[in-house]
Amino acid sequence: MAGRPSKPTQLIKLEGNKDRRTKAELEHREKVEKSLQTGTSFREEATTKADPVAHKEFLRLRKLFKGIEFVEGLDQATINRYCQLKSTEQMLQELYIEVNEKMQSYKQVSKRLSLYDDLKDIISKQNQVRDKMLKLEDRLFLNPVARMRSIPKDPDKGKPASPMQKFLDKKRNGT
Repeated sequence: MAGRPSKPTQLIKLEGNKDRRTKAELEHREKVEKSLQTGTSFREEATTKADPVAHKEFLRLRKLFKGIEFVEGLDQATINRYCQLKSTEQMLQELYIEVNEKMQSYKQVSKRLSLYDDLKDIISKQNQVRDKMLKLEDRLFLNPVARMRSIPKDPDKGKPASPMQKFLDKKRNGT
């Protein structure tokens, strides 16, 4: 999508409608924004609750998202997945530190090289997890305008009537 993502209507109104959107456009956007809401809240899944790091991240996100009306029950799976990825990232970081310390303690080059290969694998996995987390952050309003991108700028102006429809309308009206 080209250009800057759209802002929520509440923000547009607070800023004084600098973009000069029409009343119809604002009403349409507001209606579509409300249709995206289900009114349910997201819950913690059992796997997230069982993992202490993921549980802690879930509680942090719940606190952050408390005042944001766009994050709700529809986002539950994504939020829990993000928390589990956060836990995986921390576990990989701890493993990296442990292997690195072990590698530094060895004097023999052959043992250090074997651990170096392990470090490369850990770093590769860390990067994969971080890429997944980054994509989820865009979806979870850790980039808050993501959902607003799907709302069309203009309200439905109606499709122009086809020539056949115009003919039938004229015939009905008797003109």
